[in-house]
Amino acid sequence: MAMGFNRAEIGSRVRAYRLGAGFNADQLASKLGVSRAALYRIEQGEIVKVDVLENIAAILGTSLASLLGVGAEYHSNAASYQARMQQLEKNASHIVALFSPLSYLLTTEDYDKDLAVMLEESVSPRTRQRADRKTEQQAVLKTLSERRKQARERKPSITCLISLEELRRLVTLGLVGRLGLPAAVIAKRRAAARREVQHLADMMTTEPVGIQIGLIEDVAPNVAFQLFYKGNDVLLGTSPFRIAELPNLHVGVAMITSNPEAVDLHVQLFDQLWGVCKRGSEGARLLEDMIKQKF
Repeated sequence: MAMGFNRAEIGSRVRAYRLGAGFNADQLASKLGVSRAALYRIEQGEIVKVDVLENIAAILGTSLASLLGVGAEYHSNAASYQARMQQLEKNASHIVALFSPLSYLLTTEDYDKDLAVMLEESVSPRTRQRADRKTEQQAVLKTLSERRKQARERKPSITCLISLEELRRLVTLGLVGRLGLPAAVIAKRRAAARREVQHLADMMTTEPVGIQIGLIEDVAPNVAFQLFYKGNDVLLGTSPFRIAELPNLHVGVAMITSNPEAVDLHVQLFDQLWGVCKRGSEGARLLEDMIKQKF
């Protein structure tokens, strides 16, 4: 393999795509015809032949270019994308994000239980028959929990924009996986949503070290994105997947790229929105006033 490629990053991508495809290490090693130890070395960044990577890409339903990180890498489900988020956040000193309605790293511990219920509720009859459904949900929940724990240990700088209208929708619908739930259930889910919004308001008031939150009052982009800063390097991740009310784990394609034009355009967009957003106690008051409204 050409030495110009970052072998550790290639190994990280292999692991992320493996998790997204629902394979454990033994299963993928068996399909490749190698030992589990050999696969582990590949995922740790050991030199590997291109034909082996081509075989891995074919098994995992991706491309050699995505494994190599040439241009952009693409993820067709939330499991592999969340695994990559965890890997990128581990090395990032500063994370800039636009999420609607919630940034998972800024949620409460209780949110994990709510999300597990929402994911189960959101399953369609057709999806319910898939043998790998439970595995996929569990992989997403496990990775998310590990991301929060990792962030609290490493304490990277986080600057996050959130749409006020998306939060209003969250409080109106509640933390639900589908529509049409009984009124008593909806009341409890709305209370849970208000808890998360109050948590955001509290952080905006206290302004914990390293965390900045801004509220967008105007129209916000529909696609969430994150910018991962590590020294002079910046990576951009964009995602259609939704880890909130009416969640979506597998409809759409997420992308990660270091393309300078894509990165610069998203930096400019974030800076533009940050310049007009509501922050601090002013933003907190907007959230608390919204919580008090009856929907």
